[in-house]
Amino acid sequence: MKIAKVVGNVVSVAKIESFIPAKLYILQIMDIDLKPLNKYIIAVDTIGTAINDMVIYNTGSGARMTELTKNMPTDASIVARIDENSIENL
Repeated sequence: MKIAKVVGNVVSVAKIESFIPAKLYILQIMDIDLKPLNKYIIAVDTIGTAINDMVIYNTGSGARMTELTKNMPTDASIVARIDENSIENL
């Protein structure tokens, strides 16, 4: 799982049938200190997120393990919204 911020959405009228119920968002990948990296990915929203939400997303085969994405050819899915976080110095 990885951390990202929802920074935009993708509108696609012409898409395969299994993608019809899906909302697609552009995620900016964050490092462990929640600093934005200059890396982006498009992910399927499985939980109802919004622009500026901090989220956890899965890639690879784990991205297809939700009810919405189980029959989709996706390799990135938003699986949780981050409401609070804490990192302790070790």
